[in-house]
Amino acid sequence: MTNNETREERAARYERGDIDISPDTKIRSGDEAAARGRALIEASLDPAELAELDKAIGRGRPSVGAKGARGESPKRQVRLPVDLDRALTERAEREHRPVAAIMRDALTDYLRAS
Repeated sequence: MTNNETREERAARYERGDIDISPDTKIRSGDEAAARGRALIEASLDPAELAELDKAIGRGRPSVGAKGARGESPKRQVRLPVDLDRALTERAEREHRPVAAIMRDALTDYLRAS
């Protein structure tokens, strides 16, 4: 509902087809939403299809630099001066590499040299 919209007005919009969520719908998020979504998928697929889907999804991003397909990859954030960011972006484009890969390589070289 919008701030000024009554439940009845929202119901009328739903009836007209202006919105696709019932006025009585409970919005879920987080772990509860994930669990309900997983339950819907499991109910609609046979075990072989579900196994194929799980394999394709891989349950998360691959780890960075680990020998296995999965594992922890801690995330760090850094603020850069505009000129340094521009130079980094240009180099990534020139080398057809992700910015993060160039940053990891530069940090690795720096730490090995010290």
